[in-house]
Amino acid sequence: MQHFFINPASLQPQDGGFADRIAITESDLIHQVSKVLRMRAGSKIALLDNSGNEFIVELLKFESKTIHARLIEMRKNEAEAAIAITLFQAIPKSPAKFEEVLKHATEIGVVKFIPLISERVEVEGIRNRERLEKIIREAAEQSERGKLPLLAEAVKWSDLWKNPPADLNLIADSYSATPRLQDFFPALRERKAVNLFIGPEGGFSEAEIKLAKAADGRNFSLGKRILRSETAGVAIASAILFG
Repeated sequence: MQHFFINPASLQPQDGGFADRIAITESDLIHQVSKVLRMRAGSKIALLDNSGNEFIVELLKFESKTIHARLIEMRKNEAEAAIAITLFQAIPKSPAKFEEVLKHATEIGVVKFIPLISERVEVEGIRNRERLEKIIREAAEQSERGKLPLLAEAVKWSDLWKNPPADLNLIADSYSATPRLQDFFPALRERKAVNLFIGPEGGFSEAEIKLAKAADGRNFSLGKRILRSETAGVAIASAILFG
């Protein structure tokens, strides 16, 4: 069944309960359903309110600017991960690589993205936020998630550690032999949230690692193989969530 995020206002109760009839008026969603997927009356889809609820509806009638639907069932979405990972991703020089990170990390369950400007990052921030948020939305719908991951403003490494993020801060370190990521698994089982830091091509500098460790950051080894920056975050987040 296809899943789509929708403005929660379309799902507000009319007489003390959720309305039996729903009017879908969002143009992008109408185009996707009627023109791309070519659904017709009688088709069923799941609408998501971005708070963990999903609404199973039957499409009834198609108009040029509205699709009328009937609410069949409301239920809790069960697709969100047990551990909330915030991914601090060093911004790649290529926008396409950052888009791939957002897409695949959303699919596996990351809940928040914070673009990171570190010593070896060659750009000053992200561009085309609207496009990036659309990529996140489409990936969340494809993977049937119940909540959209957040895309925060870019932050500088030097500023970040003046007021360190709460929760466990795990820093991928290309040049460290120990500890291994697996060494943190027992602690991760007891936590509901973790911050994961991924450096740029060339990794974090020794000075950057030292700064983070002084603020209780925990660096870990990536092993003997060197991963691309756009691969590392997805791979490591997967290991945390599914390991």
